[in-house]
Amino acid sequence: MAIFNLIYLSCGVVGLLLLAYKIRALRSSWGSPRVVALIATVFFGSFAVLFAAPANVTWINWVSGVPNFAVLIVYGLVICFAGSAYALVLYWRYPAAEAWHRVRLIIVGYATVVAVTTVLFFKSEIGEERQTDFDTFYATQPTVAVYLFIYLVATGVGCGGQAYHCWQGARDEAISARPWLARGLRWYCVAALFPVAFAVIKLFVLMMDWFGERSFDVLSLAAPLMASLSMIPLVIAMALPVFGPRRPSPSLWIRRWRTYFALRPLHRALVHVNPGIVLVAPGKFLNPHHRVRRQIIELNDWRWALTPYFDLSVGETATSLAHQASLSKDEVAAVVEAAQLRAAGSSGRSKPAKRRPVSEIVDGTDLAAEHDRWVRISRAYLHSPIVDAAVADAARVGGMD
Repeated sequence: MAIFNLIYLSCGVVGLLLLAYKIRALRSSWGSPRVVALIATVFFGSFAVLFAAPANVTWINWVSGVPNFAVLIVYGLVICFAGSAYALVLYWRYPAAEAWHRVRLIIVGYATVVAVTTVLFFKSEIGEERQTDFDTFYATQPTVAVYLFIYLVATGVGCGGQAYHCWQGARDEAISARPWLARGLRWYCVAALFPVAFAVIKLFVLMMDWFGERSFDVLSLAAPLMASLSMIPLVIAMALPVFGPRRPSPSLWIRRWRTYFALRPLHRALVHVNPGIVLVAPGKFLNPHHRVRRQIIELNDWRWALTPYFDLSVGETATSLAHQASLSKDEVAAVVEAAQLRAAGSSGRSKPAKRRPVSEIVDGTDLAAEHDRWVRISRAYLHSPIVDAAVADAARVGGMD
C-alpha cells in the first residue's frame, strides 16, 4: 500500500506543479480555447492521479460517507481528462473555428458519459468498500459492469484520439519544420499511450471476469500504476517546445567537450606566453561552449604574441615535408602553424613579444569556424613527426650558426 501512495502522490504533485506553471505562464492568454483545453487536461489528469492514492481514497470515502465514492470521483476525472486531452490536440491541429465543430461533440459526448456513469454508480449495489479491487470485485454486477465498460471505452477513445492526432500532427509539414514542437507532440503521443494501455488491460480483465476467468485480476491492480506514470512523458512533452530551443543539443554539448579536451594540451603548452589572460567566468566551469570559446580566444592571442618570432625556415621545412607526405591543404596549414608555434614558443626569444592588451579580448565572439582549424593544429603540435623534424632542423641550423 505504501508504494501505491508514493507513486500516486508523487505523480499527482508533479502534475499540480505543472498545472501551477502553466496557469502562471499562460495567464495572459486566457481567451484562447487552446489554453482552456490545456489547463483542463492538466487539471483533470493531476487530480485523478492524486485522488487515486489509497490514502486519499480512504479520506474521500470517509468524508462523503458513501462507500466507494472515491471511485466515482477518480473515474469521473479520468473521463474528463480523456475528453479534454482529445479536445486539446484538435485545437493544436486545426484552426479554432474548425476544431470547435468537433470539440463541441466531445464536450457533449463526455458530459453525457459522466452523467450516465454517475447514475449507474448510484443504482449499483456496492455497499462493501473496496479500495484496490473495486473493478474485479464488482465486475459481474450488471450495472457496475456497464459503468466500467463505458468508463474504459471513453478513456481509451479519448486518449487514443490524442495519441493519433499527436503522431499525425508531428508529421505535418508545418510542424515537422519546427523540430522541438514535433518532438513535444511525439511525447504527448507517448503520454496518451499509457492510459490507452490502462483502458485496454482493464477491459480485457473485465471481460475475463464476465466469463468467470479470474486469473488475470492481478493485472487490474498494476494497470492504474502504469496510467499514473503518464505524468512523466506529459511533463517532458510540455517542456520540450518551451525549453528545447533555448538549450543546445546534447550532441553539440558532447562535441564541445571533445573539442575542449583536444585543445587542452596545446593550450597548456602555450599558456606561458601570457598566463594573465586565462579566464573561466564564474558559473561557467561546466559549460563547454564557454570554455572552448575562451580557449580559442586565448590561443589566438598567444599566436598573435608569438608571430614576431616565427622562423621562416621552420615554415619552409614544414611545408616541404608536408607536401612530401601528400597531406591535404588544411593539414599542411595546420602542420606549418604547429611547427611555427612550437619553435617560437620554445625558443629563447631575444626581444619581448608585443602582446595584445587583455582589455581588447572580447568574450562571446562567434569562433565556431575556428574550432576545427585549432584542433588540427593541436594534434599536429603534439603528434606530428613533421613538426618534430622541422623544429629539430631549425634548432640544428641555429646551433651551427
